[in-house]
Amino acid sequence: MDKKNQKVLYVSFLPNYFSGLTQRTHHIINHMDKNEEISQIDIIHIDNHAAPPDYVTVTYQGKKRFYGVSTAPSFGGGWNHLSAPVHMYERFNKVCDSTYDYIIAETPWGGMVGSLLKNEAKRSNILIYEDMDYFPGFYTKCQFRHNAMKLLEQGVLRDVDLVITIGEKLKRERERVTEKEVLVYHNGVNFKSFTKAHQKEQGAPTLLYMGAIEEWAGVDLPVYALPHLIERFPNIKYVVVGSGPYLEELEELTCRLSVREHVEFKGLHPYSALPDFLKKADIGIAVYRPIDLMKYAFTLKVVEYGAAGLPVIATAIGETEEYVNKNRSGVLIEHNVQQFISAVVKLLEDRQLYEECCQNGIAAASHMDWETILEERHNAIQAFLSKQ
Repeated sequence: MDKKNQKVLYVSFLPNYFSGLTQRTHHIINHMDKNEEISQIDIIHIDNHAAPPDYVTVTYQGKKRFYGVSTAPSFGGGWNHLSAPVHMYERFNKVCDSTYDYIIAETPWGGMVGSLLKNEAKRSNILIYEDMDYFPGFYTKCQFRHNAMKLLEQGVLRDVDLVITIGEKLKRERERVTEKEVLVYHNGVNFKSFTKAHQKEQGAPTLLYMGAIEEWAGVDLPVYALPHLIERFPNIKYVVVGSGPYLEELEELTCRLSVREHVEFKGLHPYSALPDFLKKADIGIAVYRPIDLMKYAFTLKVVEYGAAGLPVIATAIGETEEYVNKNRSGVLIEHNVQQFISAVVKLLEDRQLYEECCQNGIAAASHMDWETILEERHNAIQAFLSKQ
């Protein structure tokens, strides 16, 4: 392999790659784009707006080539978990015949695509799994789907050559089911960008949530707490930045509890705009529901809130609990309304505690810059490749 002229394929299963909140995927690809050792990056993502359904859109950005692949038609009864990766594999395979020094795949569905490209299409000898979440944990209401996803995820893990995961808890789980090498590189933050939020704008006490508006994210807990908090802080606000399937239900809840005028839904915004919301806020919210998903997740939010100088209120679960507890950057609670109310009152009325959490969060995040993390990650991949 020519170390100075590497070709990489990244299999992403994001359906809104260009419009979604910037997450780990974007940071990794942007870092590879700046790396002089990599000459070509092909990215596969979902584009179900293409017509006809088997059409593949190709977008060029310098050395990056984005392949937007339709996974339609969808099948009910859970069969789409298998049909969508097959559609992506077959349609990409028809329009691109490149070979690669290595393939990186994220999510079990992307891992399935990567496995087919490696084993069936012979596009590369190396498949790396970018392990961002414990995906069976998303399925809490149907045990059959939970178990099916567990089998799919474990099958992918056993077929890859290297696993890169986001936390120690997920590493231990992966090592339990596979004998492959597992490396840990946490989520991070563009620290310099988020320091813009240190110059706070004065205003009403403001709680801020940034991210996916999903039921598992616990975005409804502050809404349930607002009627009680308003009695103590009459002009308190709850600002929600993001989008997701739980948005409509959350809006209805604010009306039902008569707190709609205290909640602002800001929609999706680019990563560069997040500091503008953070500098107007007082407390960052990460009160996830205590489900299997969150036992293993290392959330970007707690690092980003800290980088911006915001104390966090977080559920005491998994990597989130360990990060906040270790760095003393906020208040940990059980997932219930009364503890949330107490945490808000504690932070807003105890200025010494508030300032300590702010400074601790900044100090911790300063060691979590994406550039440092991703450069170490890249070097680890190169070391692995040199051994093959």
